[in-house]
Amino acid sequence: MSARSQRQGQDVLDDRARRVLSAIVRDHIESGEPVGSHAIARRPEVDVSSATVRAVMADLEDLGYLSKPHTSAGRIPTQRGYRYYVDALLRVKQPLPEEREQIERQAHQAAAQVDGLMTAASRILHSLTRHAGVVASPRPQSERLQRIEFVPLREGRVLAVLVARSGAVRNRLLTLTQSASASELERAANYLNSLIADLTLPEAQARLRKELERDRRELDELRARALSLGAEAVHLEQPLVHIEGQSSLLEEKGLAGDVAKIRALFKALEEKESLLRVLDRALEAEELRIFIGAESGIVEPDLAIVAAPYRLKGEVVGALGVIGPTRMDYSRVIPLVELTARTIGMTLDEER
Repeated sequence: MSARSQRQGQDVLDDRARRVLSAIVRDHIESGEPVGSHAIARRPEVDVSSATVRAVMADLEDLGYLSKPHTSAGRIPTQRGYRYYVDALLRVKQPLPEEREQIERQAHQAAAQVDGLMTAASRILHSLTRHAGVVASPRPQSERLQRIEFVPLREGRVLAVLVARSGAVRNRLLTLTQSASASELERAANYLNSLIADLTLPEAQARLRKELERDRRELDELRARALSLGAEAVHLEQPLVHIEGQSSLLEEKGLAGDVAKIRALFKALEEKESLLRVLDRALEAEELRIFIGAESGIVEPDLAIVAAPYRLKGEVVGALGVIGPTRMDYSRVIPLVELTARTIGMTLDEER
């Protein structure tokens, strides 16, 4: 939500309407049920009659912040209501000491391998929030290469092993146009490492492409073959996406028993490229982003995504987050996502 639209929304709602809306959102987050005027009027921070609350609720409904499901006398927040609450009314709760300790402990236990660390992060987020945790591995184009190795296989194939300075290891299966011995592959790897060590993947691609464009007469057969293999090996791939706890979404009251919604949801979560695009929006913004309902573009209106970027040596390289119901406890989820992102970044820094 833009600052301008947020200011416009704040201009529409007076202090009483803001207190009523905040109370309704918090009640609905806790119960999952429509909220009535009597429950809100009893709250000390509201402190007005039930009749006054009903009038304010009617106004909030007219403005699109609340809706009235079926014939219920209560109201529930709309996507717009949740967005206003998150942007203007939310007060976050700092993680508990034991939650902080759990995040740090599990991150350090899994620090040896990047993929293991990413899997641990998704499990941590699920464990602490009881929503689905989603983590994208460091984008390969952000990482600097340490070395490349070639492992000969059968039937004219070779395994290219890319080792990044972050510790990430990526394998690519390549097919040789003509056979090569293990010693020839080792010499090819040594030659490539002299060209691409400490470069990012895009930089390595550009360097190898430049070398290949040189007059072929300047290249002996070994170097020409090495450059061709190297160019294929450093071809950019999408980062891995780790998800943990999708089944927790089935506990959401808005989904229980609705087979069509459940199928649509799990189909969306299986499309890793779509999830990656959402996480990339937090990565590109270089700050925490909250997508409520249709704002993410991938899930049905009753779900939300809280995503935050993480850094390696000060550079944003990936993002992680939580997928849950729109009525998730944002005051608790947001700081947990931010803390996990910071911890993952610090762990990467310590280990690389």
